[in-house]
Amino acid sequence: MKRLALALLVVAAATACNREVGLTPTPISFADHPGILRGAWSGTTASDQTLRLELSATYDTAETYTVAGTGLLDGDSLTVTGSVIGGAVHRYLQAQTTPVPETASLILKRSGAADLRLNCFAIGDDTSPAAWTWQCFLPDYRHPFTLTKDTP
Repeated sequence: MKRLALALLVVAAATACNREVGLTPTPISFADHPGILRGAWSGTTASDQTLRLELSATYDTAETYTVAGTGLLDGDSLTVTGSVIGGAVHRYLQAQTTPVPETASLILKRSGAADLRLNCFAIGDDTSPAAWTWQCFLPDYRHPFTLTKDTP
């Protein structure tokens, strides 16, 4: 009987460890959430270059959406492609919702120059659309800058 009780305790403990306790997916509207990389965004890099992006976002999978668009980096034209990944704690609930975005990896393609990888991390607050920004890094990863949604 003691062996049975011990076995049941071990099974119960193992089962409890595999559950995601306390993690509730956070739904946000993919169509109009201010943190989605869609529309006009701009920032000034650590080397005082002005970056302006005009982006569209397309729902992709349960954890990602894709981004495409155009931009300017200090007057040089860019073609932008990339993806945004939702956090591990969040997941898509339906096609019209997405997890709160956490990281973005965009490729900035420049004519006559090497492509640049722009990596960003979401810094947001649902209390105000103006509170959503992205902390971004160009290839050197040493000097972050803020990418902010432009007001229409």
